[in-house]
Amino acid sequence: MSKERALRAAMGTAVALRVVLALVAWRSHGTTAFLAVDSATYLAPAMSIATHGAFENANGQAELFRTPGYPLLLAFGLIAGHPLLVPLATQVLLSALLVALTYALARELFDERAARLCAWIAAIEPTMLLWSVKLMPETLFTCALVAFVYAAIRALATRDARWTLASALALCAAIYVKPIAYPLAFVVVLAALFVTARHALVFLAMCMLLLAPWHVRNYARARYAGFTTLMDHAVYLSAGGSVAARQQHESFVAMRQRMLADAARIDGPARYATMRRDGLALVRTDPFGYARTHVAGMLRTLFDPGAVEYARLFGAYPENGGALAGIVDRGLARGALAFARARPALFAAALALALLLAPLVLLPLLGIARDRRVPLVFVALVVAYLVVASGGVPGSSRFRAPMVPLLALLSGAALRDRVTLQN
Repeated sequence: MSKERALRAAMGTAVALRVVLALVAWRSHGTTAFLAVDSATYLAPAMSIATHGAFENANGQAELFRTPGYPLLLAFGLIAGHPLLVPLATQVLLSALLVALTYALARELFDERAARLCAWIAAIEPTMLLWSVKLMPETLFTCALVAFVYAAIRALATRDARWTLASALALCAAIYVKPIAYPLAFVVVLAALFVTARHALVFLAMCMLLLAPWHVRNYARARYAGFTTLMDHAVYLSAGGSVAARQQHESFVAMRQRMLADAARIDGPARYATMRRDGLALVRTDPFGYARTHVAGMLRTLFDPGAVEYARLFGAYPENGGALAGIVDRGLARGALAFARARPALFAAALALALLLAPLVLLPLLGIARDRRVPLVFVALVVAYLVVASGGVPGSSRFRAPMVPLLALLSGAALRDRVTLQN
């Protein structure tokens, strides 16, 4: 089979799988199948964009928690009169583009056989498959992230400033979709300094040009100088909340609700400064305890097979079923044991899916040990950052989805017959 036909087959399979999954989910659970708990936080500012061209939350205030990348896509669907069909169809097409990007990225580093393998992993991997049919930003974010990695590797290979600019543009797009990628800008600048200072400055200047306007907007609208309040919430509720819940022998969910109520009493930007300060103060009271919580979240991100999310998709598990909260409160081992007793069939399915997906997490370790060329080390650093950033209470399979194409690439380094690194 020619390489064009092989790539088209992988892209077509990616589209077909997602269409079939969406249809089955819709038949079994209706349109609610496509919504997650966080979907409403993206839909509210999207509705604001669609109705009066402003980026505001459900209370009519300037939206500071979410950034406009994904709500813009949702707004197009609302304007077109198809709030589900337009974004979901776009995500299915983006999944096909992701397969092509993964193939192109692998072809930069490996031979044709390894590139095809990576493309097929991106096409059929269950985590990416699931989140591409949810009204959530994972697919759009992954597409921008992989485009950034591809452009950065091309910049390394060619020393062409245009690829440096393209990598900055793609990374900023990813940041506007999910701000968790923001620190990658500084990581890339530091890495680029070891290659050429000129390219590092070009990259930094482009990122500043593209990201500064949102800082200015937030300060002008709400006197908040940051890019998003996401980190303030994470430090206060996830990090500090997990420590406080353990110290006071209270469930994390109850503690989170109480802390949210406390923070709501503070008006204006002082609320977020207080949240950040109080969250860090709580972590300092038990740094080793929080470190265990954070590492447990990283392990969930890497090894959670996503079986519970598939059950939710088909209406077989409630949206707030308590699986994650139980693991956070009891610990990974005891929480998993309690879940196995409560849902033995679902636990068995999760275990089987975990065994199926484990090679995608473990093979990259062999891949980076086998081939430490600069581009692969760069990919490994991006993956390592995403794993660390996804730790703590929120850690789950959802946060693994953007890593899948990069994990496939590192797995390709372990499984290939030969490497054809192109300089």
